[in-house]
Amino acid sequence: MRFRLTILILLVFTFGLQAQKLEVQAQIIDAESQQGIPYVNLWFVNLKKGTSATAQGKLSFSVDRALLEKLVVLSCVGYKRDTLTVQKLMNSTVSLEKSTDELDEVRIQPIRGDNRKRVNSFRGKRIVGLGNFSGGAYPSALARFYSKPQDFDAFCFLEEVEVQFYQVYGTLNPAGKFRLRVLEVGKDGIPGEDLLSTNKILSRSEDQRKLKIDLTPYRLQVPEEGIFIAVEHLFIEENAFIETVPVRVNDTAAVTMYELKRYGPVFKGVETYANEKNQRSFYRSIDGWKPVNLLNTKGSTLEGKFPAPAFKVTFTD
Repeated sequence: MRFRLTILILLVFTFGLQAQKLEVQAQIIDAESQQGIPYVNLWFVNLKKGTSATAQGKLSFSVDRALLEKLVVLSCVGYKRDTLTVQKLMNSTVSLEKSTDELDEVRIQPIRGDNRKRVNSFRGKRIVGLGNFSGGAYPSALARFYSKPQDFDAFCFLEEVEVQFYQVYGTLNPAGKFRLRVLEVGKDGIPGEDLLSTNKILSRSEDQRKLKIDLTPYRLQVPEEGIFIAVEHLFIEENAFIETVPVRVNDTAAVTMYELKRYGPVFKGVETYANEKNQRSFYRSIDGWKPVNLLNTKGSTLEGKFPAPAFKVTFTD
């Protein structure tokens, strides 16, 4: 009888835990076209938790009942952000309005292409892999500053960005999708508003080492203050993979292996120093953009140095 009672207690306890979890379903649409917005990112305010919508704009995630009144942010390039509670989001259709700032104006200045300059941020640097800076908790982004080249007489445009991927040799490097962003420099020197107002989603095929993105159709004129190039992760199932991580138990020699869910792709970056000249790199947290030199890298392979994105960028006139 005591054995049966134990089973009954365990079953009741397990059911109680399951009852605390709720499934949130929502549809995110364009307020004008009423069509689903692809890959909208969501994160909780003051809580390290988030996800991404599908290509059709559908959101689906589990949440504790205690978080129903917590605020979440819906964010996508080209649209105004929206903040609402989980309760209001649940089983609803949410419309996002398009951004209507001055950066969306059509640029009529023609691109001549007579003068070009390519900036290679990899040269002479130790290569590192750049995955989810959030530890797989919510969609993060990585940005690096590029100054306007001085050898352009008048107009300077962004012609091409080359993104490279970190290769783990001997293992399959899966396909994946990510968002490319081009941002202006904010008043405080961190990434500001989007210069590229298009929701630019790019795909990496299996084991593809690099991807070149032609940006001449957008005629993005480089401001005197320079620009930030950024890549943003998408927490969608096709990007998911399992990483096995060793964790030391209670400062002893014993190590336990844990399987953690991560999201690709893993980008190729470089090792930098906090005081390195012209190295202005940022990662986006739930609190906004932060310098990479705020990351705690002690005890890691970086040994107190810092990871930074390293895109190859081509400018033209």
